Amino acid sequence: MDKMVLDDASVVAFLSLKKLKITPQLKPDGKVNFLVEGDNITEALQELYGNVSVGALDYIKAFKGFRSSIFAMKRERDDK
Repeated sequence: MDKMVLDDASVVAFLSLKKLKITPQLKPDGKVNFLVEGDNITEALQELYGNVSVGALDYIKAFKGFRSSIFAMKRERDDK
């Protein structure tokens, strides 16, 4: 199983549509990144940059979900 850490929620949203496991992580500097796990991460990224078609509503839903996780993690950090 491959692993990669990414900061860009738009890229991560696409990768989630490829059935890769995405885990948001809060870094010590307060920023959020995403641990991506699964097989064929590189191939999925090549599809992204090759402009492969995906469902627009599926992508928007995934993107909004990851953006929400960023805000939730930062809010939780600020509440401590």
